[in-house]
This record gives sequence, structure tokens and C-alpha cells, in this order.
Amino acid sequence: MLATSTAPAQQPEFYDVPFAPGQWNIGQPLDASHLRYCIDERDPDWEIAGDIADAIAAGLLLEPQRYVVQSDMVREDITKIYQTLLEHCDVQMGFKLIPDGLPEWVIATRPYYEAEYVFATTDPSIETLGDLAPATPIAATMGTSAHLQLFTYVQTLAPEERLRVFPMGTNELSLDSLLNGTADVALVWGPSLWAAERENPDLPQLHLIDPSPMRPTTLGVAGLLLSQNTYLRTAIDQAIAALTADGTIGAILENYDFAATPAR
Repeated sequence: MLATSTAPAQQPEFYDVPFAPGQWNIGQPLDASHLRYCIDERDPDWEIAGDIADAIAAGLLLEPQRYVVQSDMVREDITKIYQTLLEHCDVQMGFKLIPDGLPEWVIATRPYYEAEYVFATTDPSIETLGDLAPATPIAATMGTSAHLQLFTYVQTLAPEERLRVFPMGTNELSLDSLLNGTADVALVWGPSLWAAERENPDLPQLHLIDPSPMRPTTLGVAGLLLSQNTYLRTAIDQAIAALTADGTIGAILENYDFAATPAR
């Protein structure tokens, strides 16, 4: 299942692909009547991803076969994702399409929805990012596209006008910093905020700030496949396009009152 030295140049080399324990004993499934997909309950959108995957399977006239990823880790390393794709699923749902963010041994489907990183606060009087007073503390989930854009924006300000940006390891930590008063604003993935408010109705009412003068940071979310599954990726892409055009994906998002829109 791994590329050899005689493979086409665009295929990943052996040493570029992770190693999964026992991978030599894992073969391709013989039953082609199923769409095997994985969802991860650590993802804020896992229920929506499951409904969309079921709809994709129906569109391809396949029986959906769901596998729920089991782990206590906050984030998985790349080897675990590789092993999951080898053992349990043809496609794993719920990956942000970060530009140039995927290794060569995987391919992504077209996005099935798009969502934004949002600035949240408990102060309803703040309308835009530009309204914030100098030195206002912002808790930002570190390493994200939105965090990098915010960092770049702050660096363009005069030293006496700069906001204070505190990088946080997860969206949950960013929200906690806002709610416990450590920060006045939290920059988080919109679906993560949606999930937090859904799971805890007692959260204080949060107000979203317009990001101007920054531009909104929007990312598509898609499924991930091993790079050799180009035929299946094409079929899934066609199914997503059809489900977007007929309103199915939009109806799923609306049913959950989800903080996203069908991908264009």
C-alpha cells in the first residue's frame, strides 16, 4: 500500500509515509458496497459530519459504515491518523483545509462546509476589533490561521496601540480564559464556540465582534483519504457537489443551527 521507488514522481516516497504497527497485515476491504467513514467525537461537528457522511453514502448508493475514533488525547499525532485510515475508514471526516497543511500521503475531498474563526467577548458594547483599547488581552488558539493573521495585524500597530495576544493550546482554553476574566476577548474556531454553548446552556451570553480591520479567517472542512484513493475521492466530491446543489447539506447545517455554511 506504500509507494515504491518505481512509483510515479507525484506519489509519496516510502520514508515520507508514517509507519503504523502491523500495517503489512492490513489489506483492502473486499466489500465494495460500503462507504467506511470515521468520525471523532473530539471534533465539535462530529454529529454533523456523521449526517453528511451518511448522505454522501446514500448519494453513492453505498451502505454507510461508521467508525468512531476512540482516544483520550486532545490531539492525535499524524501516525495515529494514518493507522486509522488504514484500519477503519475510507474517509475520515472533519479536517480543516489549511493551505499547504496536508502531507503528500493524504488527499482531501472538496469541502462540505465553510466556517470562520470568531472573536467572542462578554461585552456587548464592543462592535469591531478596531474598537479595542490598547493592551486589551486576547486569548487566541495558537498556531491557527486566524492566530497568525491576528499576530501579523498586531505587529503593524504602533507599540503603544498594540493589543496583548496570549496563545492558548486549544479553543476550550481560549474560551476559559475569556470566561474567567483572564482575557477580554477570545479568538476561537466558530464550530468550537457553537459546541461549547450547546453543551453548556448556562454559559454567559457571548457577543461576536466584527474582525475589521482584519479580514475574516474562513476555512473549508472536508474528508481525508489516503492518497491512492483518488477514484473514491472523485466520487465523494461529485456527491458533495450534488448534495450542496440540492440543499441537503444546507438542511443538515440548519437542523443543528450550526455555525457554518455549505461550501461554494
